[in-house]
Amino acid sequence: QTAKATEDIRAKIAGMQHLAFKRSDVAHGRIRSIDTSAAAAMEGVEAVFTGAQIAELLAPMPIATPFPSPPHRAVATDVVRYAGEPVAVVVASNRYTARDAADAIVVDIDPLPAVVDPELAMTGQPVAIHPDFPNNLAVALVPSGTGVSADGKVDDSAIDRAFAAAEVVISQRMVNQRLVPNAMETRGVLAHYEPGKGSMTIWSSTQNPHILRSMIAAMTGLGQDQVRAIAPEVGGGFGAKINIYAEEYVAAVVSKRLGIPIKWVEDRSEAFVATTHGRDIIGYVDLAARRDGVSAG
Repeated sequence: QTAKATEDIRAKIAGMQHLAFKRSDVAHGRIRSIDTSAAAAMEGVEAVFTGAQIAELLAPMPIATPFPSPPHRAVATDVVRYAGEPVAVVVASNRYTARDAADAIVVDIDPLPAVVDPELAMTGQPVAIHPDFPNNLAVALVPSGTGVSADGKVDDSAIDRAFAAAEVVISQRMVNQRLVPNAMETRGVLAHYEPGKGSMTIWSSTQNPHILRSMIAAMTGLGQDQVRAIAPEVGGGFGAKINIYAEEYVAAVVSKRLGIPIKWVEDRSEAFVATTHGRDIIGYVDLAARRDGVSAG
């Protein structure tokens, strides 16, 4: 039997429209203006939404952590903070028209300094991406029983004693390079809200259908019993498809707003900028030990 992926769900749902995203081509900047008139006038275009209009339908996206986080809109409203961030959304009769219409949207962005060096970023340079996090530091995780000084360094006396008593001390800066998950099947979603039933079915190339159901219900104002999440055969994930993404939320709220099925499947270029990356970790590791290989602490 042939496997069925999200992309294979096509003509079965009458009235299905396709979604495309206009994405920022700069890493950081302030949106001056968005002109959607040319896109809206194109034959086959059902609707065009700016970030401000999506914000009327969709609250900031939740995050699965108790740590502080700045509000994260599915579609940028005033400032873009990474290359590939959505700034507008097009709904059209087919994916080709939707993409052409997205290309026709004119976005004027005033570029701001981009943050590309994690170590420099932690000094607030060259800029704070989010004003509430002046050193671009969201969370400082500290081992149990330690303290942190004003400059962010661990200063626990027990650790100091362990290193003072160590026979061997090794210190190393380690870089775990950035990587892009590159699944055989890119991400895709089909959201079908049925106004008469007051229910939604959402198909997604996801590794996490149960949480997808819960989050879509919460963000669309539906009960969990009104949302059915289906994960067809998933052509690879590597952890990148565990997240609930902006595109899934947008497809759901647009389907509910328009009362029609909405489908989006990312192309390979989108996958490189819009699907979460991994690693890119710089670690400073200090080891205190005895010569027999046992930890000095």
